[in-house]
Amino acid sequence: MLDRSQELERIALIEALNVMDPAPGRSLDPVTELAAFTFGTPIALISIVDADSQWLISRVGLSLQRTDRHHSICSCAIQSPGILQIEDLREDPRFSDNPLVTGPESMRFYAGAPLVTRSGIALGTLCLMDRTPRVLSENEQRQLQTLARVVVNQMELKMSLGRRDPVSGLPNRQQFQADLSLLSRKDGASHYTGALVDVFDLQSANDAGQALGMKPVESLLRQASLRVQDILKDVQVYHVAPTRFAFILQDQSRAEVEALMVRMRERMRRPLMVGSIPMSPQFHAGLCDFQATPEETADLVRKCLVAMHHALQTDACRCWYSADRDAHLRRRYRLASDAARGLAQDQFSLVFQPRYDLTDGQPVSAEALLRWTHPMLGPINPGEFIPVLECTALMHTLSQWVIEHAFEQAARWQRLLPGFAMSLNLSPRDFDNEQLWTGMANRLHFHGLAPSQIEVEITEGQWLHSHPAALPQLRAMAAAGVRIAIDDFGSGYSNFGYLSEVPISHIKVDQSLVTGLARSRTARLKVEAIIRLAQQLGYRTVAEGVEHDSELSLLRLWGCDEAQGYYLARPMSADAVTQLVLACRAGPLADAARE
Repeated sequence: MLDRSQELERIALIEALNVMDPAPGRSLDPVTELAAFTFGTPIALISIVDADSQWLISRVGLSLQRTDRHHSICSCAIQSPGILQIEDLREDPRFSDNPLVTGPESMRFYAGAPLVTRSGIALGTLCLMDRTPRVLSENEQRQLQTLARVVVNQMELKMSLGRRDPVSGLPNRQQFQADLSLLSRKDGASHYTGALVDVFDLQSANDAGQALGMKPVESLLRQASLRVQDILKDVQVYHVAPTRFAFILQDQSRAEVEALMVRMRERMRRPLMVGSIPMSPQFHAGLCDFQATPEETADLVRKCLVAMHHALQTDACRCWYSADRDAHLRRRYRLASDAARGLAQDQFSLVFQPRYDLTDGQPVSAEALLRWTHPMLGPINPGEFIPVLECTALMHTLSQWVIEHAFEQAARWQRLLPGFAMSLNLSPRDFDNEQLWTGMANRLHFHGLAPSQIEVEITEGQWLHSHPAALPQLRAMAAAGVRIAIDDFGSGYSNFGYLSEVPISHIKVDQSLVTGLARSRTARLKVEAIIRLAQQLGYRTVAEGVEHDSELSLLRLWGCDEAQGYYLARPMSADAVTQLVLACRAGPLADAARE
């Protein structure tokens, strides 16, 4: 009798082989027909015995497709070391009351050869049945066992089709997941570590394929797979993606696993030859501890992928799975998937941060800032959700929403606050739309706005060169009178040379330089230099992130034109901006009246 762990392993293997699928059964029909013909029996069956039932996946002479395992003669045969042969079922007390014996079929003879896999697990039987008693000779028994091996080989061959990588010959990702499922059924107690390793930069492999053809690249991957196998010795290696391999380590401490990863990296990064060119492989590993339970094995590949991508991003030899990093990635995905619904349900809104002229202290414009209040997650920081949405197709729709609502508010302000301008941010992705400026011009006309009342803020950087539609559209905007500002200047690329290509009028000095300006000599030197050079080039300068009077005093001293920050005004509603500007504009008149 099989113990519980053996039975669980057997059931898991049945699922992994997918033998219940009708297609494998049909492919075995010729073997079943051959067995019936060879032994001269009216009935020949290939049965699979699962947890509750016996399934007749191929049959000759019997219409049944399924029987209860309790009434299955084959459930006894799978525990037999060889062929289970019963000359007369009526005379055997185990089966004399079996429905196949007592019922209309009136079976008398049974011979079943267990279908035993290479790993020693019996799945079912190839069996013969007859309505008259009989006995198989030793030669016939050997023939039946031979046919049973044919059945098992064909089952395993069917399973292996689509389960091996054609380049390395190693089991692929589908087989890896199937073997994990099998592991979860037979061993839930041991400690395991899953590993996913990337051994080549995919772009470099693609470049080599374009230059040399695919055969040299395939040779490279085969060499890499042999290295991995040689290092791991008896550990099964899986080729789960073009440049990635996976494997499972059992009962090893983190120190042992990390030492192995260091050895693997040293070995894997030795040059490999592609044609006559030595190529330098890379090595980045994602690691995850797990217990062999169905829940943990089902999610292992994804967790290893999370860890491996962190290793790639940080150029680390290995990274362990982090639940916090995983939660962050899942949150990003949730934001990306929830944004469209949020837009439809008015979860997005605009607030406005005033900008002040440092000559007279008057607010001269306001920057439109996007906000998102998620019904479950609450307020989402724009620094979190905007980078996420910039990677999705929704960014264009969201930008159009911002443009429409900002223009609508700008039109209201022109009636209440003549001359007060509106600035809004555009993403590099927005310039993929070659009709961006045409659409904006139409909305300006619809709302009765002059282009000079609008300022477009773009981030500095080399993205302008990778978006060929950007410069022509920016030039068209500027030619119409729209002001163009470079946002966050000084935080990244910071090259005055490329500014000559862009028709800008304003440079916004990044808040990372402005906040704390009075306490940092380096920041003071940088900001003063940016302001002086911008003045000489004819640009107006705007300081972002002003939080103290000392910063404002220095900016005025250096001749900065405008400022923005919490010290002056926080982001606020459109109505609050209106009241603020009206109060500031009325200030001198009110003072004169009091005098």
